[in-house]
Amino acid sequence: MLKSLLKSAALALVFTAAATAAGAREMRVSSFEPQQGFYSAKVLQVWIDQVNAKLSDAARFRLYPASILGAPPAQAELVKAGVADVALVVPTYTPGLFPMTGVVEVPGLVETSVQGAHLLNTLAEEGALAGEYADYKVIALFTTPGYRFLMSGDGARVPADLAGKKLRTPSQFGSVLFELLGASGVSIPAPQVYENLERGVVSGAVWVMDAYRTFRLNEVAPVVTDLRFTASPMAILMNRAAYDSLSEADRAVIDAAAGAGAADWIAQVVDAADAEIEAQFRADPKVTFIDPDSAELQLWTDALADAPAKWVAMQADPAAAGRLLDRAHEIAKP
Repeated sequence: MLKSLLKSAALALVFTAAATAAGAREMRVSSFEPQQGFYSAKVLQVWIDQVNAKLSDAARFRLYPASILGAPPAQAELVKAGVADVALVVPTYTPGLFPMTGVVEVPGLVETSVQGAHLLNTLAEEGALAGEYADYKVIALFTTPGYRFLMSGDGARVPADLAGKKLRTPSQFGSVLFELLGASGVSIPAPQVYENLERGVVSGAVWVMDAYRTFRLNEVAPVVTDLRFTASPMAILMNRAAYDSLSEADRAVIDAAAGAGAADWIAQVVDAADAEIEAQFRADPKVTFIDPDSAELQLWTDALADAPAKWVAMQADPAAAGRLLDRAHEIAKP
């Protein structure tokens, strides 16, 4: 990992030499998505443009997309090491670093990104996540919309339809959820999901509509079960030393573009895109949506009944995890 970070740092220095020579400090914003990817283009670049317009001439953010600075699982470490000043981070990609943030994976807590952002930011404001982000300036905590099942074959209307199937898993806990449903999880990098579905290595995945469109999964997984049973946490994090080194005025600019307000803006953008893409695919005659009725939904609920206890048992401090989960359920109540 260290050699990789040093190599990335050297590459970053090459990219930033011109800006440094010009006298302005360039702060690197890392994204594992391509430049035209949803989070790169619709979230990070928009945030960069808004903040840069208000910063002093001594500081500027610049997007480094397409994993230029490091692979998706390395993003949090890149920020901590100073290779990136800011990065889009999926906390569940690095098990053990942000364990309590992963509470949003527990079924029944999050259906939309707005709900997930509210849940995580409330927990953060109450101090429940403080230990996980001590090394960072948190720009935003939010979540994906609830994941749908994206399947080949006849899809999955009830849990029994998943018996014995292999699915691309979003995380360690995602695999636990699959086991409760009679399936098993397979870890596959995002760009390789299409190929593995096409070859029959997996029968499906749980993901969001943006990924469904970006990776053309409708071609190999044309059945979508609209269940929203789990979600993944997301974060935009800044190197604490980089933030502290800025002038008071520049820190104030970043503060104004960070926190619960920034998270809510991002979440609204995410949910709007999710709904728009879903509508497009619902109009596509080659894609079938399964909308479970109340009786079928109860079967899913029953099958996942042990999920909260499983999540608590996976944590280093189950007692603390249990208290946090109880609070999360209170926050998530309508």
